[in-house]
Amino acid sequence: MRKAAAGFLFVALLAVLLGASSLAVLRSALRSQDQLLNGYMEDVVLTQELVTAHTHFMHQASDFLLLEDARRLDALLRAREHFGTVVGQLTRQAPETPEERQLVEHFVATRDRARAVMDQLIATRRNEGPASGPRLLAELQPVRMDMEKTLNALADHERERYWKTRHQARADSERALGMLALGFLGTVVVAVALGVFLVRALRQRVRAESERTAMLEREHAAHRAVEERQALLDLVIEQSGDAVVVTDAKGVIQLFNAEAERQHGVSRQQVSAPEWAATFGLLTLEGHPLPLGETPLYRALEGRPVSNARWLVKRPDGSVRTLCGTASPLRRPDGTLVGAVLTARDETERLALEQQRANALERLRSTAEFRERFLGIVGHDLRNPLNAITLSARVLLVSEAFPERELKAVRRIASSADRMARMISELLDFTRSRLGGGMPVDPCLADLSVICREALEELETSHPGSRLSLRVLGQGLGEWDAGRLSQVVSNLVGNALQYSPEGSPIRVTVDGRAAREVVLSVHNEGAPIPEDVLPELFEPFRRGTRESAHHGGGLGLGLYIVQQIILAHGGTLGAESHAGDGTTFTAKLPRENSDRAATLAN
Repeated sequence: MRKAAAGFLFVALLAVLLGASSLAVLRSALRSQDQLLNGYMEDVVLTQELVTAHTHFMHQASDFLLLEDARRLDALLRAREHFGTVVGQLTRQAPETPEERQLVEHFVATRDRARAVMDQLIATRRNEGPASGPRLLAELQPVRMDMEKTLNALADHERERYWKTRHQARADSERALGMLALGFLGTVVVAVALGVFLVRALRQRVRAESERTAMLEREHAAHRAVEERQALLDLVIEQSGDAVVVTDAKGVIQLFNAEAERQHGVSRQQVSAPEWAATFGLLTLEGHPLPLGETPLYRALEGRPVSNARWLVKRPDGSVRTLCGTASPLRRPDGTLVGAVLTARDETERLALEQQRANALERLRSTAEFRERFLGIVGHDLRNPLNAITLSARVLLVSEAFPERELKAVRRIASSADRMARMISELLDFTRSRLGGGMPVDPCLADLSVICREALEELETSHPGSRLSLRVLGQGLGEWDAGRLSQVVSNLVGNALQYSPEGSPIRVTVDGRAAREVVLSVHNEGAPIPEDVLPELFEPFRRGTRESAHHGGGLGLGLYIVQQIILAHGGTLGAESHAGDGTTFTAKLPRENSDRAATLAN
């Protein structure tokens, strides 16, 4: 890895050095070529300027030869002087090639010959005057043409040399750049190859290190998890509410948690199987020493699981505890037995509590049965003296020997006797329903609408001013106990009269439109029944609030008896009460008595 990194750095440094040196050499060569080209460009410009100066000189010479004017002679001399200056600038550098030397020598010779001819022409023109101008101009023409030809050849040579040198410099630059690019590209390729190799090696090294680190972390995490699970298991075993006892394959106790010590009253002792009963005070449920073969833990050691076993433990302080537990053999994955485990729970307090509860329930049952029998006996024995009181009161009511004042008291006695008779009747019905397996009924064919009409007529007689109405829908025929259903109607309507405002309507509806049942409903517009009272409305000895009742109450058995009568007929009874809507009791009675139908079918 280190060698690869060193090689990569060396190649990268070499590439940088080669690139820098090549760029420096190329830059120097380009600078020299630029200087050479600039010199050649100056020569081209000078030759062009020489051509221009010669043309101007020839024009001034023509003007001087043709026109007599001292001013033109001055212009000719100035043009000649400027031409000479330009020629001096052009010829100050030595020729580089034979061709260039030959051109320069020919130009110098042509210039010298033209200078001599021009001096002669100027002198002749000044001596002979303007008449000699055309002749002199004709003599000047060959020299002029020769000079122009020489100058044009020199200018063409300079231009050709400039462009040839320029093209050569460009080709050399491109060649140098190509070579430099190829060398640099090769160096870059080698550096990239080394870099790729180095990166791949580094990546493999990093991956290996990452995998090794991850493996070490997993191992550490697994060790920590095992340690945490072991610590958690120790805490669960030690703080468990059940006793946990573990033995090895030889029956020697190896684990005895805190709850086991509390249940047995002794700490863990590594005793073998034959010493369990004596060491830990194990007894049978009858109080005898528990044989080794009957202990759940020993049976588990023999490979027989035990569940819900029960035994006694006599602790050193003399107290006896009842334990219930489960024992299971401990096996390795290959099935080899390595020991047994026992979990036990102390049930002493629970069994004592259950016994107390059973005794209390037995006492309550005996008390309730005695009370109900007592109520039945008292109710039955009170009927005879109460009948005598009622009969005597009725005899006194039809007698004319008492004034109106005494008759009012007799009527009060008769009304009180009737109310007592109803209470006794309810007590007897309650006793029959609780002790006799339900309310006794004697069903036969009857019309519920007729039963309701007769019951309402009796209630109107005893409650003058009440507003009772009956609505019949469909047929009300069915197999019912007419007397018991009359009692239902009287209790429901009487309850409605008791808990509704004076003069408010009481509506009774018999709906017999269904084929299999008839629905009886009693509705009043009194105050709604409290929500906490509705669930217990049909319980015995339950009554409404005193504020809502305006007639003398009973024992609170009326609705309970109504429910029992409806249930005895195989029906259901319910109540709904809402503010603003009043209260409605609804009883659903099947038309056919199920017991009688079963008897006829048999």
